[in-house]
Amino acid sequence: MAQNGKRTIQINVRLSTEDYDLIKRAAGSLWPDAELSNSGILLGLAKITARQVLEGKTPKKKPK
Repeated sequence: MAQNGKRTIQINVRLSTEDYDLIKRAAGSLWPDAELSNSGILLGLAKITARQVLEGKTPKKKPK
């Protein structure tokens, strides 16, 4: 039987100022009234994208 315990994993992320601003804007669009930490924003967006990838949906790519 699988256990549903949570595990804490530390992850360090380096982002450019432009990438960080992009992520903050996306989070504001998805969750306009939520008070989120930086790690909560990154985790939320990563989970959404991970589900899309596993479902065979390709995430929209940033225009160059």
